[in-house]
Amino acid sequence: MTFRTRILSAAGGLFFATVLAASFASAWSFYDSAFKMIAAFIVAAVLTLLVIHWAITALSRKAFLMVFLFLGLVCRVIWVLWNPALPESDFLFMYNAAQAAASGDFAFSDSAYYISFPYQLGFTMYEAGVIKLFGDHFIIFKLLNVLFSIGTAIVLYLSASKVLHESCGRIAALVYLFYIPNILMCSVLTNQHISVFLFIGGCFLLLKGRERVIYWVLAGLAIGLGHLMRPIGSVYLAGVVLFVLLILWQQWRGPIKRQAVSTAGKLGALIAVYYLVQLLASISLTSSGVTEHSLFGGEKYWKFMVGLNAQTNGSWNKEDADYTNQYSFGEERHQAELVIIKERLQNKSELIALFGRKLVYMWGSSDSSPYWSLRGLDKWELETSLHQWERPLYVLMSAFGFVSMVALWRTGKWHDAFFYLILLLLYIGAHLLVEIQSRYRLDFIPILILLQSHGAYQVYKWVQGKQSATMDKRWERELGA
Repeated sequence: MTFRTRILSAAGGLFFATVLAASFASAWSFYDSAFKMIAAFIVAAVLTLLVIHWAITALSRKAFLMVFLFLGLVCRVIWVLWNPALPESDFLFMYNAAQAAASGDFAFSDSAYYISFPYQLGFTMYEAGVIKLFGDHFIIFKLLNVLFSIGTAIVLYLSASKVLHESCGRIAALVYLFYIPNILMCSVLTNQHISVFLFIGGCFLLLKGRERVIYWVLAGLAIGLGHLMRPIGSVYLAGVVLFVLLILWQQWRGPIKRQAVSTAGKLGALIAVYYLVQLLASISLTSSGVTEHSLFGGEKYWKFMVGLNAQTNGSWNKEDADYTNQYSFGEERHQAELVIIKERLQNKSELIALFGRKLVYMWGSSDSSPYWSLRGLDKWELETSLHQWERPLYVLMSAFGFVSMVALWRTGKWHDAFFYLILLLLYIGAHLLVEIQSRYRLDFIPILILLQSHGAYQVYKWVQGKQSATMDKRWERELGA
């Protein structure tokens, strides 16, 4: 057991314990009585363990994938075909821009939105490409979301099987396939479906082929493309660097130091490919006349200014928006935002309290997927029902996550699974500083599910052992009689 193992597992355990308490508390508002809530949790736990038992013991690997991927696909297709909701907010703005781009009109790139957030051009051009290829139909985007979601489940199965155990891979895939927000959000034109698939795929490639340079290059390509879709690739890149540095430290202290040199070279290749993807995309968009603004520009401090607003617990608010809109975009606005950031950093006790509240709201509050997927349809009763189904499973996931961290603390044998824990902790830390929405946790739900799968497997084995012990005692009594 190393010191870093204890630090990481303790941090992970504290996180999952906090989320467990917060998510349990948030569930109260969706039930008429404590009895109904507790009953829902018990039913969710029993059904989950029964499905896990069937998936692990009754099905071959091929049968498992065929059965559950098909069921997950059917659930998503039915949902997107039934749900007539249209895009709103940023999703609508990007979709309208994609329609214009598909017809050759790029005037939208000079709007305040794209000047402030030029990184959204990547996903906008993806949508424009889809419209060019398949026509202007919402259902096409929703079905592509379904395919990316199923693809993520496959990668998650492979990843958890590799770094943990085949049974953990099955559990991770099961939870991801039937976790309600993952289904509901398939009807929303968000950039999270394609980016999650690329990011998780890049992580899998890195761990699968660490001995071959080509896998590092492909991992850098996948993470770089994921960043073009959704600008959180820096978290993954930081996680890769930190994880590899730990490996380099071990290799350099070993007898064969050229292993460390080789690993450092592969890391350099991954980083180079990642930044090359960003650079080529930016040059392509500017040289082709899509935009005059580099993808590396835009707002530098807005997300931090909002994220450090203690009055709104780090959420978007009109007051901050009105303040920044007083200033013209560029250095004047950046300096004005910096002034507010420095003011909000001065009160250390208030800042620490803010971090605690943000952790609770970001990771423990009810999921916003019913709101986004049913927006404008006036289906409040359905939204409430969806929350009642989602909360017990999320509480269960949090409990399993805590068990996983306890197991990690006791054994320290996870090796590559540390990589995913590092990624999760970095993302948690990033959102202590920047704007939060419960929707943003969807980006890292696959990693959270991967980590909790080991805890679910441990609980399943414990229950199975208890049942076996009970059966043995019963046979002993009957034979004795």
